[in-house]
Amino acid sequence: MIVEFKSNGRERPAVRAWPEGTDPATEVQRFRVRMPPLGPDETVEYLPVVQRSGLIVQRLPARSTRGIQAPLTEAAPDTAAAAPAAVPRYQWASEFLGAFTVKLINPPESFGPGPDGVHITYYIESGEIHGPKINGKVRGGDWMVLRRDGVGIAESRITYQTDDGALLLSRYYGIFDLGPDGYQRAVRNEFEPVPPLVLAPQFITSHPNWLWLNRLQCLAVGRATMADLIVRLDIYAIRAGQPLPSSGLPRMDGPALIGDIH
Repeated sequence: MIVEFKSNGRERPAVRAWPEGTDPATEVQRFRVRMPPLGPDETVEYLPVVQRSGLIVQRLPARSTRGIQAPLTEAAPDTAAAAPAAVPRYQWASEFLGAFTVKLINPPESFGPGPDGVHITYYIESGEIHGPKINGKVRGGDWMVLRRDGVGIAESRITYQTDDGALLLSRYYGIFDLGPDGYQRAVRNEFEPVPPLVLAPQFITSHPNWLWLNRLQCLAVGRATMADLIVRLDIYAIRAGQPLPSSGLPRMDGPALIGDIH
């Protein structure tokens, strides 16, 4: 079946109709057709034509309809409160503790692709830290798991031997980003030349001169040069401060922030 039609008296291209089952009461064949939408005040006359093998079998009675203008409806007012913009609520400070530089043993221990990624162990050949707060020698290593997305999960155990003879144990956790193809390249023993490192060191010590370190959460940022396996990190103590005036939160009693205030 096709449906011929006229719009405002002008003939338009016919539209094909497709069989859609039979009427259960009369067993008459049904057809479905998708017609172009009507415009306001458009008058259309439909002329269904039954065909078989391209020949006209029957012309069915014509029908007509007229398009109308849909009434405009006012949009309901938006009564939902706008979400408040997210803004910082607290001061915080970063205090530079020292510049950490280590030379790693080359080659590292690589355990190849495992079920959870490539395991690589980097041992420190030599190292030191120099800064306004910590000065001394460094030894230890890093046990890294390189995920299949190229992100290395660093887990380090570091011993600092300070210039005054104290021993500081530090644990580092963080991200060693070797790039989206870092996993595939590491399997071939290829690496991004100078990938970034972001770590979160904590310290443990019993030495009376260094007990203040036990209370710190630190941040270490830097890069590793993979050609010579030298890691350079700047280590900062991070401290939380008072609520900002714009937060509307009450201020609390506490010591003044030490370091660069943000």
